[in-house]
Parts: sequence; C-alpha cells; structure tokens
Amino acid sequence: MRIAIFGAGLIGRKRGLQLQGHELVGIYDPDRSKAQALAAELGAQAFESEAALLDGPKADIAVVATTNASLAAVAGRAIGAGKHVLVEKPAGVSVAEVERLQALARERGVAVKVGFNHRFHPALLETRRLVDEGKLGPLMFMRVRYGHGGRLGYESEWRSKPELSGGGELIDQGVHVLDLVYWFFGPLPLQSSFVTTSFWNMKVDDNAVLVLAERAASPRWATFHVSCSEWKNTFSLELYGRTGKVLVQGLGGSYGTETLTYYRMLPQMGPPEMEVREFKGANDSWALDLQNLVDHLASGAPLLGDLDSARYALEVVRDAYRGDGAGLPSCP
Repeated sequence: MRIAIFGAGLIGRKRGLQLQGHELVGIYDPDRSKAQALAAELGAQAFESEAALLDGPKADIAVVATTNASLAAVAGRAIGAGKHVLVEKPAGVSVAEVERLQALARERGVAVKVGFNHRFHPALLETRRLVDEGKLGPLMFMRVRYGHGGRLGYESEWRSKPELSGGGELIDQGVHVLDLVYWFFGPLPLQSSFVTTSFWNMKVDDNAVLVLAERAASPRWATFHVSCSEWKNTFSLELYGRTGKVLVQGLGGSYGTETLTYYRMLPQMGPPEMEVREFKGANDSWALDLQNLVDHLASGAPLLGDLDSARYALEVVRDAYRGDGAGLPSCP
C-alpha cells in the first residue's frame, strides 16, 4: 500500500518506522521543520501543504497523527479525497466529530480504522484468543491500572491544553482502556467517575477513576484508574471469567517486560493452575495495527479498533467529564 502521513510528531514517527514494506509517499506537518526532519529520517518527501499530499502521489491510506483537536478535520478531508484512513485515537474531541467521520466514510465508501494499537500487543492478542477459546468461561469483570509519570515541562505540552487535546489523562491513555473494555465486553455504560487534577498545574485532568457496568441477570463490569502522576510507568489488566483469569502486566520499554499470566480454576477450586508467558521482542503493535487495515481492504478481515469503539470511548469520556469533571473540558 502507498501511505501518506499527516503529522510529524512522536506518533507520526512511530508510524513511519513501522510501515513493514508499505511505501511512504510523503509527509505533511504544519511545522515545516518537523516534516523535513522526519522525511529525511525516513527517506521520504516533505510536502508543502496538506492538499498537495492528498492530491499528488495517489496514496491508498492516509495516516492521521496530528494533535487531537485536528484529527477529525484532517481525517475528514482525507476521506473526502477518497483515501482509506488510519486516524490516531481518540479520532476526535467529541462524539459529534466521530459521528461525522462515520457518515462521511459511508458516503465515500472508504474504510476508517482508529489507532488503538494496544489490541495488537502480544499479551492482549493472546488474551483475546483465550477468551475466544472459552478458557476463561463467561466473562465477569475487568480491572485496569494504566499510568505514566510525565516529565519536566509536561504541564506545558499540547496534551495539557484543552483546546488542543480535548481533555487530559482520561482522553489520552483512558481511551485505550475504554477500547479494551469495548473489545471484551461491548459498550458497558458508565456508572460512576472521579476525574481530578491532583499534581500537574494544568487545565485538564491528570487522574481518572471510572466504573462501568451492565446491570443484567449476569452482570459484567470494568473498573480502571488512569494517571499521569504514576511515577513508575505501569500497565496492569486483570480479566476475570467464571473458570479462569488473565493478568497482563507491562507493555515493554519503560512499562516493563510484557507478561501474561493465565490462572485456570480447578474443579475443586482452591489455588488455580498457573501459566506465565513473557513477550520480550520489539513492540510491533503499530505495524500490526496498520496491517489490520490493509487486511481489511484486501480480504474483508474485521477492523480491530474502529469508529464505533472510538465513539463509545468518547461517549464515556464526555459523560465522565460532565458528571465529575467540574472545571474540566466538556467533550461535547
């Protein structure tokens, strides 16, 4: 496939480094120096304008890796130009923006994938396999902790500015967790939230604790805490079924070695059988994320992380901000 990248920041660079044989036809960023630097690193062309890249080299797929406030607008113009799109999470800063992308994609007959690359970490792919094979039994609940410690000057970065980010930690790392909730349970409704700014001097949240639950004959729920005052980067996900449990820890790099522990309940209950698997290879989740879109276009493979999941995530973010985010962005 021929790929065009819009946005030459950290995520645009990650995408460019994991194209896995697909052809990079060009890069555009309003910051010309950033575009030129990344283009030089990747051996590609930096374009003078967004329109020139959309209209010029006939890209098959537009990868949109801008700041949050620009994601939906750039993705919409790419869709309008007939491109298939991989737009980074959260795909927009409001539910309405995502719904407009859905309508435009249907109208133009193109595929849109959202960059929920966490689904493609090996431990989470293995967790999905265990669930699909019935190794956990019917699912009951999930607990997640996800956070990082920020860095000096974090309160001055674009993620701290609501006009660019649309929110704080909840819309940043929180939407990854919400996508995983959607993947395993479907759209669990929000039951309660605590959204706060505890440490950083900024106008967006740095911590959020949410409870999502479906009140039914067999209730299912998820709880999670996301934080950018974690100090030691942390990822921990526990998924419980009636006959087994999975614990995923780490995401590689600063989050530590990615591991999966599978606990199988014995007929007599008591201490379960336990299997531990480590994944020490390089993180190729970005490449697999893109390849999922390519496979969808080639063979109709289901998109793992799409606009439906992004809309659900932003609905929960909106409701959490409205319900317990006094003074924080409203995410309309």
